[in-house]
Parts: sequence; C-alpha cells; structure tokens
Amino acid sequence: MRFRIFHRTRYVYRAPVRASYNELRFRPVTDDKSRLEFFLLNVNPPVRLQHFRDNWLNYVHFFDLPEPHTHLTIEAQSTINTTSPYLEGKPLGVSFAALKDNPDDMVQPFLGNSRYVENTPAVWRLGLDLRNDGDDVFATAEAVMQHIYREWSYAPNTTTVSTHMNEVMVTKQGVCQDFAHVMIGICRSLGIPARYVSGYLYNGPKSHLRGAQASHAWCEVHIPGKGWFGLDPTNNIPADERHIKIATGRDYQDAAPITGHFDGPPGVTAQLQVELEVRRTDG
Repeated sequence: MRFRIFHRTRYVYRAPVRASYNELRFRPVTDDKSRLEFFLLNVNPPVRLQHFRDNWLNYVHFFDLPEPHTHLTIEAQSTINTTSPYLEGKPLGVSFAALKDNPDDMVQPFLGNSRYVENTPAVWRLGLDLRNDGDDVFATAEAVMQHIYREWSYAPNTTTVSTHMNEVMVTKQGVCQDFAHVMIGICRSLGIPARYVSGYLYNGPKSHLRGAQASHAWCEVHIPGKGWFGLDPTNNIPADERHIKIATGRDYQDAAPITGHFDGPPGVTAQLQVELEVRRTDG
C-alpha cells in the first residue's frame, strides 16, 4: 500500500515562553517491509533542525528555540510504501526453549522492566494462565493480544501519556498506548522479548479500526530465527501493511513523537492541537 501522511502538532502558550528544546520522532521507518519515498519536516517559528539515531536506531530530529514565542507548530509530511510482514504467514512453530538459546544481545533490553512496564506477580500469573502450557511463542503472544482486546475497554481520555501499566491492569481501560504497555509486560513476564511501536494506522473506508485518529501504538514480539512481528491489541489484528512504523523502544518514553521542555512564567500552560491525515494513494 502507498500512503501520504500529514501530521500537524501545534502548541499555543497562555503566555510567551522564553525558550524550548524538543526531540521529534516523525520520520517513518525504512526497512524490508516499508520504503520511504518522501519526508519533509517543518517547524514554525523557523529553527535549525539537526538529527541523530538514538539507542534503538530511531531517526530523531531535535532543535533549540532560544527566543520568546507564543506558539510552536510542527508539521511532518511523508509518502511511504508498505508491505505486510505476514505475506509468508505467521511465524508459528518456534518453541519457548528457543528463547533461552537466543544469542541476540539486541533483544535483551526488551525483556526487563522499563519506565511504564513492570513484571509484577499479578502480571506473571496472568501470563502463565494465558500461555496455558502452550509451547509456541507466537501463538502465545497472539493469545495475550486477544485477551487484552476482550477484557480491556477502549476508553479515550481515561489515561495520560504518563499512565503506568500497573494502573491499567487494575482499571482494565485505556487507549492504544496502554494496551501496548500491558501486552509488552505480559509477554516479557513469559520471557518473550517485546517492544513498543509508535506510528500511524490507516483506517480504510470499510474498516472500523480504533486508534487511527491520532498517533497509534502497538507491540512487536521477537521470534528467534524469524525477527520482530507486530501485534495490535487495540484492534486484535496483526500489524500489517496498514500499520506505518515510526519508532520503537522499551515503552512510550523511548518512542514518543515529541519530547522536550520549555522555560516560561510560573504556571504557564499550552493548548495542544493535533491534525492527522493518512491517505491511501494507490487506489
């Protein structure tokens, strides 16, 4: 599938702020399943954009805005071609024994606790119940996804970007970010490497997918010998060609579209406005 993406984020400050620093993760990933044709990032007031690759190989733009300003607008435009990672089928047939023999050091950070994910006794017990003596790694991860979809309620505005998975385990409600954190925690409790993915989701004219109105989030699990495969617990589907990957990390903190800070008068706040369009251009 070929998509054109327009994403605008605008901050309007209640009073002039003196300076701000921001890191941006808006550039779609290019790999063997997605090919980026065009990317343009604009910031207003105008700034000098720089970039680097972070610890998780995400493409990060950053800038300083040292002069006083009352607004900040960030616009990202992309054109990308995507292919489903599941064209050859699901990566079934890998046993849990293979996880113990996995020599890939790159997956180790995705097995432990992180800022918004924690392996508690309750998480571990739930993971064991969902595995139910099964020995297929991917089938177990799918069972985790299906359980979250059935048992958790999609409820916008009930959580924030700083909500920990432990709170969501209790309330059993939230949005895509929360469901991704819960799935990551359960998978890690079973020894399955799992990471957070931020990006976009195309919701076609005949689709009824949740979370497509803004930046989306899902989970990827690592299957030894086969690689990373995405699962979307918000919609109970594999992450296919409709999922456009932007960044990955241990949890939201590593893959947030925008992180930063500003200096301003005490108590000053900002009004946030977001516009997003994901449009299919190949018919």
